[in-house]
Formats: sequence, structure tokens, C-alpha cells
Amino acid sequence: MGFAEAPYARDSISISGGTTFTELGAFKKGLFFVQDPAATLVTEYAAVPMDATVADLCAAPGGKSLEFSRTAGTVVASDKSFGRLQRLLANQRRLENTNLLPFVGDARNPAIRPVDVVLIDVPCTGTGTFRRHPDARWRIKISDIAVMSALQKQILRAAASVVKEDGFLIYSTCSLEPEENDAQIDTFLSENPSFVLDPPPEGTVAPELLDAGRLRVLPHRTGTDGAFAARLRRIN
Repeated sequence: MGFAEAPYARDSISISGGTTFTELGAFKKGLFFVQDPAATLVTEYAAVPMDATVADLCAAPGGKSLEFSRTAGTVVASDKSFGRLQRLLANQRRLENTNLLPFVGDARNPAIRPVDVVLIDVPCTGTGTFRRHPDARWRIKISDIAVMSALQKQILRAAASVVKEDGFLIYSTCSLEPEENDAQIDTFLSENPSFVLDPPPEGTVAPELLDAGRLRVLPHRTGTDGAFAARLRRIN
């Protein structure tokens, strides 16, 4: 079994060869959980303030919620699918996490009060994950982009309603499609002057992963999944 630093993501390692990671004593003891470095980069880019109250409205399978819970005060983690939330609950038990509150909920109608930070890792075509899911190349249709874009717009609009003044709204996908990424953010900002793009402090992520203040992770450059994120701040 081999271990190496994961590309770009802090506090992360890559495991290769040998037995499955679930057989490792460190895994059974809850000392780590598993996700692609690109997902960790989204949480780093979010630069969540210490002790903030965070709502992850598309939480399953829970990797980003668990990352946030390391420094946040409370993380409310909701997902429309009870079945998908089971992985989050299993990891929460294994890691003995106490500040993560999972529940079933629809991101298009969030049943929460305004919080400091809202993350929406929205459903998408997942074109940034083809290296791990090559079969998706034949399952995804061009028409899926329009379907997903419409859903993403609904979720983005709803999530904005539960962000406190001076709070943050983090929009992310594992898609490479501009219709699901920059186009969504550009349209949202043009229609919602109470929000502005607010990139994280310098040094939060590698500068080559930022494009006009937005996180853009490209698989052919990083050797990870693809990812996109935009950090928006509510100014009034």
C-alpha cells in the first residue's frame, strides 16, 4: 500500500495499492474519511469563518459537511434523499462527530432560518468525474445540461433566501459545463444585487486554481476530479 500527498488539498493523502481503505485501523477508528481532492478544495475555497453556523443543503454523501464541521460551530446537513443521507450518518458515527445535524429536506424549499454560510453542491451532469466514471460519457445527454441548469437555478434562488446579511453563499458543482457554472453565477449576480462575488483570502487555495475569483479545478491539469465553485457574500 502506498501513501502520498494529495494534489493541492491540504491535510489530505492519496492511498494506492494493497488492501481496501476500509480495512485500515485508522479508518475504523474514524481518523479519516474518503473523498476526491477536488471536493476538499471546494471546502477550502469556501473559507468558512471559525464557529460559523453552516447549512449544506445538498449534503449527501456528506464529505463537505464533515469537512466544515472541523471548524464550524454547527453544520446543518440536509438532502432530499434519505437513502443517500445514510452514508453521511455512517461517517458521522464512525468519526464520532457531534456538531453535524442531518435531516431530510428539499434544497428548493429550505426549512431553516438564515445562517452564516450556505453551501449548495448542486445536482449536475458530473462531467468533471469522467475519469472515475467513464461510463457516464455514454449515459449523459446534451439535453441533461438544460434540465440540470433549470434545477440549479431554483436551488440557487432558494438558498439565497436563507443567507444572513454579510453571510456567504457557496455554489459548487463537479461539472465542467459553462451553463452549469459561470452562466449560473453571472445570471444570479445580475438578478440579485444584494450579493457580490467575494473570493477567499489570498493563499486559501493555489492561485492557479482561481479564475476571476472563482474556483476552477480541471482534471487534465490537477489529476483530480473537476470542480467549480463561487463564493458569494450577501451585502444587504
